[in-house]
Amino acid sequence: MSIKRLALCRSQGRLFVLLRFAGQDVAALIEREGSQAFVHATTSGSRVPSLVLPVDHGRVLALCPSVSGYERELAVMVLPFLDGSSMDVVFASGGQRLGSIRLDSRVAKLESKINYKAKPALCALIRDAQRGECCGRYEIDAIRYLPADSGAVWRYEVTWAGDPQCAPEFQISDTHMNAIDVTVHVFESQVDVPQQDGCRVNKTFLSVEMPQDIRDFVAIVSDPTEQIQSGFCAMDGRLYNGMVDDSWNRMKDARADDAAYRRWFEQHRAKPGDLACQRVASAAFAYRPLVSIVVPCYKTDRVYLRELLDSVLAQSYDNWELLLMDASPEWDAVADLAAGAHDERVRRFGLPGNGGIVVNTNAGIEQAMGDYIAFLDHDDILEPDALFHYVAALNNAAEGERPQVLFCDEDMFQKTGEWGQPVFKTKLNVDLLYSHNCVTHFLMVEKALIDRIGTSPEDVAGAQDYDLTLRCLAAGARFEHVAHVLYHWRVHPGSTADGSADSKPYAIEAGRLALQRHFNALGVHGTVEETETPFVYRMRYALPEPSPLVSIVVPTKDHVETLDACVMSIAQKATYANYEIVLVENNSEAPETFAYYESLPERVAAASEGKGVARVVYWLGEFNYSQIINFGVEHAKGDYLLLLNNDTEVISPDFTEEMMGYLQRPDAGVVGAKLYFADHLVQHAGILVGVRGALAHANQDFSAKREGYLARAVRPGNFSAVTGACQMVRRDVFEQVGGYNEEFAVGFNDADFCLRVWEAGYRTIFTPYAELYHYEFTSRGREEANEEKLRRWKREQALFMQRWPEFFLTGDPWLGPNLSSESEYFSL
Repeated sequence: MSIKRLALCRSQGRLFVLLRFAGQDVAALIEREGSQAFVHATTSGSRVPSLVLPVDHGRVLALCPSVSGYERELAVMVLPFLDGSSMDVVFASGGQRLGSIRLDSRVAKLESKINYKAKPALCALIRDAQRGECCGRYEIDAIRYLPADSGAVWRYEVTWAGDPQCAPEFQISDTHMNAIDVTVHVFESQVDVPQQDGCRVNKTFLSVEMPQDIRDFVAIVSDPTEQIQSGFCAMDGRLYNGMVDDSWNRMKDARADDAAYRRWFEQHRAKPGDLACQRVASAAFAYRPLVSIVVPCYKTDRVYLRELLDSVLAQSYDNWELLLMDASPEWDAVADLAAGAHDERVRRFGLPGNGGIVVNTNAGIEQAMGDYIAFLDHDDILEPDALFHYVAALNNAAEGERPQVLFCDEDMFQKTGEWGQPVFKTKLNVDLLYSHNCVTHFLMVEKALIDRIGTSPEDVAGAQDYDLTLRCLAAGARFEHVAHVLYHWRVHPGSTADGSADSKPYAIEAGRLALQRHFNALGVHGTVEETETPFVYRMRYALPEPSPLVSIVVPTKDHVETLDACVMSIAQKATYANYEIVLVENNSEAPETFAYYESLPERVAAASEGKGVARVVYWLGEFNYSQIINFGVEHAKGDYLLLLNNDTEVISPDFTEEMMGYLQRPDAGVVGAKLYFADHLVQHAGILVGVRGALAHANQDFSAKREGYLARAVRPGNFSAVTGACQMVRRDVFEQVGGYNEEFAVGFNDADFCLRVWEAGYRTIFTPYAELYHYEFTSRGREEANEEKLRRWKREQALFMQRWPEFFLTGDPWLGPNLSSESEYFSL
């Protein structure tokens, strides 16, 4: 029998080949034999998954009139595209060989390119042959590529119509069809999901950990019972590159693309007309403070200082003085440039010698005549509207409520004009500040406040700005973030702008000392430690003695295996010495669940070696997560409450101590942990409110070590909310705000709780040092998959927006006004 290849195209890792089987009613053959039994494809002797599908004869005839009269002889063959390989394809029916063809990947590439240009409609037609054909066969598609700390993670969606119990088996092979050893996690299974065409299908979502970041491979899903036909998809270089790019674009932050940032900056910086208007407006300010800009100078580069001086002289607010503290008078650069400015506001002070950065800075503070003192490094540059925006912020506040400490957004540069690596800040993020100096530039402090708290001591040299910021915080100062990029930080070998310890190694200990003194001043006990990252610190909070009781409240319904993994991970791993596990039983149905409850107290006591106890309380009402949590807390005995989902599992043995440590601070309200999916990618690292009109988990799907924007994924910090899957709170705070709001039965209750805690004057804190797995959606299906759940979620979303409208109008304060409310990755 003659088999003729009429057209070929390549799409989404697959080859689609339109074939004519001369003299055969191929549709009848496919129906009799099955779309997979009819075709046998191999490469280097190994079987390649493939299938043959009937085509829409009317549409083929419209596009190819030459096939008129033998439409029943047409079919589309689908195979994986195996780059660099050739495939031999044999067609058979009833044990009789009908014919064969050979496909070479290099030829297929070229032919596909030609066909897409010459016959685009036909290519679209044969590509569509497989679309929607999931009756009795698995359809599998790669939906996301995610980089891991080693290798890669691929997320897949498997769809089929038929028996929902036919869970697919998964395997991956290379282009020679040799099996690759991978780890497969079932994320979620959905049953009877309605489709737009009115059909209903089953879906399973898989996450696959690859040992290496492999470019070319084939993914196959099969049914061990053979009720459902196998399905496959493939990855080739072109598709791989596209998915990698999609992942990068989705997860990119504001520092990922300096060219994009420069375009953004040119759009947002002050133009000459803006500066002219600012000069008029600043003259009319009701409050026109004198701003003293202190610049310590030691062996200053003449070119750098010239650029700095020009940037100050260009300020649109005119009531300032520039104090150049010259610690190397033998170098004439400072004296010459100061004299050449011909501006009495530029004042040079010759120092008797180089007393170091702290002594030189303090000398400038002593000479300052201003109401506010601003600090500028001798090699950096200001935007011309920097002082205007700062003084505008002072004028926008009531007289007794004016900010005492101001700071702005900044960026970095090596060559003037080539700005990059922007640092878009938020209002003062205290817990991020306790990790590293996230305030930095352009620091401006009320002179009266400095007079009250004193200047920095010499032993914090190199971290004097960090020390001053921390002492202002300890003094209860009012901070203001001016949300404009107004400071350019020069990167060069003598600068710390690149975060390297090489230029000023002593500054690391200076910063640790400043932070330790801050906690000592607040009466917060613990030890500040250096970390592997220069200028980044970790506070180890001291815990009360004896260890107070922690009540771990776990709502649960059936799913005994999931619950047991959670409970026993606590009992076997947790190092905290005094806790109770309070299971809140909510209408379980399986008899084995209640049998499990009977044996649990003894098992937990034995596994925890007496550190923990377990008991069950029974909530008999319908499912309402908030009511269940409140009920569990009523029956809990501890002064510390750990609210925990039953689908979590402990990673960090000291997670309880880590979370409780923050709660020793009177300003701390709720503490959340870093949670991971089963594939070791981040599930939760803080919640942003208002992103895409709802809630978003910041930096979700990151690998464990990936830092994210300003290292927010790996350092403690403040967020508007943390997930209720793992929250710790003091009982007094929980009761003060009235517990969980029972109007939120399923969604938004954890975020609402955190926001009410903020409203009461406490901080919500994320710590990356408390780590657990969270097997999300294993105990409760995703709302999108269930119409009733989706309607309820929408109702609660509307209620949440009504309760907290400012987050949807002005954005999450811990995201910042210059970053996109459409991304959880801190993007422009």
